[in-house]
Amino acid sequence: MSIIRSNTPKDAIVNDIINREWEMFQKTQNMGGRAACQDQYDTFYANRYSQHCIFQPDTLESYRNDLIAAGMIGRNLITEKYGYMMEFTDPDYYNANLRDRLPMLTETKAQLIAQIVSLQLVGYQKYATEYPALARAGRPAEESNLDTSIRDYSVGEYKTYSEGTLELVLRDVKRMENSVMEIQKTLVSFYGFNTLKEAEEAQKQ
Repeated sequence: MSIIRSNTPKDAIVNDIINREWEMFQKTQNMGGRAACQDQYDTFYANRYSQHCIFQPDTLESYRNDLIAAGMIGRNLITEKYGYMMEFTDPDYYNANLRDRLPMLTETKAQLIAQIVSLQLVGYQKYATEYPALARAGRPAEESNLDTSIRDYSVGEYKTYSEGTLELVLRDVKRMENSVMEIQKTLVSFYGFNTLKEAEEAQKQ
């Protein structure tokens, strides 16, 4: 797997974001002990780079500022993301142990997140229709007993973003034909595929 570390201003921001996220990820405590994915930097990098690179530089800068501001007051946005996800994956534990400890959402943030995730799920359905083998190899779109869904993961993550960053994310997603397709195009390139079609054919084998 190749790691992208170009010298463009945008990639410099993305790489700084990933470094900050990785540091927070290393400090995240899991209920069952350290997770295997916490030792897989290349996979973490590929997924995070693919997700972030679709956004405009001002969006990335805003999110980087969120990470910096959180770090200055001892908040770990990665830990909070997984905490928010437990509202869907383990609601009993979430209600008993996390709900009152995590930052409360404003109505504005909730509405922004709903709009972003709704657009992304529409994009995912188009992606899954065109590339079903690749889609089956990833997270399910909606709730599943087998894995955290794309919806749950996205909602959990976006709850850690500031309102200003979410406004920029929504702007960018609206401007793209299909943000999910763009993320997946970059992701498969890390594994040596030039196109989604090429990766789809390989996944079928």
